[in-house]
Amino acid sequence: MINPTFITCFDRTTRELEEFWLFCLFVAGKNSDFAANKVHLLMNKIGSEVEPITHMRCLTAQGIEDLLRGCRVGQYGRLTKAILGTMGVDLRTATLDELMAIHGVGPKTARFFLVHSRANCNHAVLDVHILKFLRDNGYPHAPKQTPPAGHYATWEKVFIHVCTMKFPHRSIAEADLKIWTLYSGR
Repeated sequence: MINPTFITCFDRTTRELEEFWLFCLFVAGKNSDFAANKVHLLMNKIGSEVEPITHMRCLTAQGIEDLLRGCRVGQYGRLTKAILGTMGVDLRTATLDELMAIHGVGPKTARFFLVHSRANCNHAVLDVHILKFLRDNGYPHAPKQTPPAGHYATWEKVFIHVCTMKFPHRSIAEADLKIWTLYSGR
């Protein structure tokens, strides 16, 4: 089961990587505990030892949506299209651009997946916690919500700069998790 407080892992099995990708998709706009529970429920429905995306290849779009509805994950149209779009992507090697080309995957979701599944990944997961951290550390004009794709790269550079100053001996993934833990009260 996905544990949101211990999310970083650079040596996941294919099943674990697919499960983590589903978590990244499910958590967009949702609470991390909600998303983790829904992924757990989905894994129980299809078999906890099964590679979930690989398993869903045999389903139609309606079959995938029905499975998601059975787990009450919400955002059924977006998630069904995202899962279908994932089927042609190698999650082990996919680039940021390849992930963002999947319907329903934005800059934050793609970066979240990469930062916490690949070592030495220099991207920023600009969620409300990271943005508050930036405001608290000399950037009062940092947005309160995840910036749109056109402004994301600018704030990503700011975060990476601040992160290297505040956490010189931590990876971006470690700093991201530390900030999330502090600012979310976990």
